[in-house]
Amino acid sequence: MGRLGHILKTLLPLGDVHHSSFAEDQRPDAGSYDYWQRRAQTYEEDIYKSSEEDKGIIRDEIDAAAKRAQAGQNWQNGVCTPGHGECAAKGRHEEVPEGFIPGDNLLAIDAGCGPGLWLRGLSRRFSHVIALDQSQNLLEKAKENQAELQDKHHHVEIRPAVDLGQPCSKTETDGKVFCGPEVPGTREKADLVASFNVLISPNKEARENILRREAEMLRPVPSSTLLLLVPSAESFRAVRALYQQQGGAESGLGQYVDYLSEHPEEEAHNVFRVYARTKHYTEKEACDMVERVGLSCAKVISHPMRWRYVFPLASDEALDQLERSHQPQAHEWIVVAHPKGEPWLSRAGADFL
Repeated sequence: MGRLGHILKTLLPLGDVHHSSFAEDQRPDAGSYDYWQRRAQTYEEDIYKSSEEDKGIIRDEIDAAAKRAQAGQNWQNGVCTPGHGECAAKGRHEEVPEGFIPGDNLLAIDAGCGPGLWLRGLSRRFSHVIALDQSQNLLEKAKENQAELQDKHHHVEIRPAVDLGQPCSKTETDGKVFCGPEVPGTREKADLVASFNVLISPNKEARENILRREAEMLRPVPSSTLLLLVPSAESFRAVRALYQQQGGAESGLGQYVDYLSEHPEEEAHNVFRVYARTKHYTEKEACDMVERVGLSCAKVISHPMRWRYVFPLASDEALDQLERSHQPQAHEWIVVAHPKGEPWLSRAGADFL
């Protein structure tokens, strides 16, 4: 049956995973609790490890978020790097304190941390990291490496399982309406909220609830950052067309029912079947969704995926041939967003952000 078959047998109640009728009515919701509880059993084999696949693009954005947050705090406190920006021009700088640690007193929240693949990368730039996930099974995986991430300058806190997609029970505080119930100690506290392949449920309401809660975790200043990784609708369509053009299973790339079938009703909403029913986003859609929760979409950039991950059953020869053909690389979208401007952040004062 192979690697793909083993994964699908674990996730779905299937017989022959290569059959053309292939459990059409049994495909789970890619964002559901039950799906991720089961998927934890095979996470070493089949979870897309963006932390390992990343060639520095996501890490650069994490670094930029930490620098942006630190600069924002320094600006508010009147502490600036000598000679840098409007702060220095106005003579409002002090020397950086002795023993200063980049990212000190900064909070990052990994919303949908899974088995904790990004906790190390986040803890290197943020002194406090809170890890959240709906699957207790995945959180147990994350806890296995928690101790080695702790030191006197960094604290990684893995919270009990929480479903950020649950319906809102609206609460009002200081004239602001929030999507309660909140996760204790996170409302308007985070300098960075990282959420990698979390907004993937075909359930629109669940996605909106998650995104709203993530936005509400950010400190309400433009120096804080929401960093998302989401599947690309453009890429899925291109990969499916490429697979068919190459001859499908006869190409040596492997046999994948999901690249041979279409489901127009679902696909009208950019929901594709990738083992599970999975929400994908166009570049514009990815930007629009963060704008709808009141954030400013700074950029949407491509995060390339190796062909080996896209076609896990492919022969080495078929992959080599694909590489030589210089086809456009499969990718996901990285979305970077910030709360909208506050009076303290003038355009001149933003040159260091």
